Amino acid sequence: MKNGLYLIVAFLLIACGGEQGIEITPAEIDAYVADKLSESQVFDVSQSLRFSRENETYEVARYMQNDTVILYIETDVTKDEELVRQTFFKEGVPVYVDEFIASNIQENPFTQRKTYLDGANVIESYEKNSASELDLEFIDFVEANVKITEFDFAKPDSALQQKGDFEMKFEEFIIIDPQTYLILENAESDYDVALFVSEEHILLSQLFANPDEYIGRTIFVTHQFVLMNNIERMLFIDGELFE
Repeated sequence: MKNGLYLIVAFLLIACGGEQGIEITPAEIDAYVADKLSESQVFDVSQSLRFSRENETYEVARYMQNDTVILYIETDVTKDEELVRQTFFKEGVPVYVDEFIASNIQENPFTQRKTYLDGANVIESYEKNSASELDLEFIDFVEANVKITEFDFAKPDSALQQKGDFEMKFEEFIIIDPQTYLILENAESDYDVALFVSEEHILLSQLFANPDEYIGRTIFVTHQFVLMNNIERMLFIDGELFE
């Protein structure tokens, strides 16, 4: 009889789209986020490439403690809006998402949303919007109807690992004398990156010697963001060629 009851409960959970999350309240989430944002916290920080396609750019920063992800900060810019999303993780699952949106097409272009989760479901969600970014701080949140399906929690890690839509393949070198850029792209997602080349490197020499042989080959690169003539560029540091 017990087994039959478990099957009924499981069926109801699947039918309703529900999953079991961790036990946590919005108040506990607020306390956790406030603690992680305090100046006493120390993180290992990683920065993804800045991926571009048409009028869009996407990048993410990851904050870790003891090899555990605490926070992703995504910046996604399109021709219509700029979205900055902070996603906090606890016990390996997402528990809080704070989003700031600056739109070019909305009557009230500035929006902030905050969403509380138990890792599998939305507990509560709120939003506020304003015609002025300065006024947004003084406006009260109202309840919103945010669904967990609106978020892609795997996307930030894919960008950092250069996998999936963010797997980069060799395309070409662009030389604008005296500057040289390594161009990598993903033909399926249309994302690409342009990395400034400042020094000789064994991989770059290999690609330069016979570029046609390597077109379409996956390359994992490491980089730094540097300011050059008041323009921020991605500087090529190292790279690994994959079969």
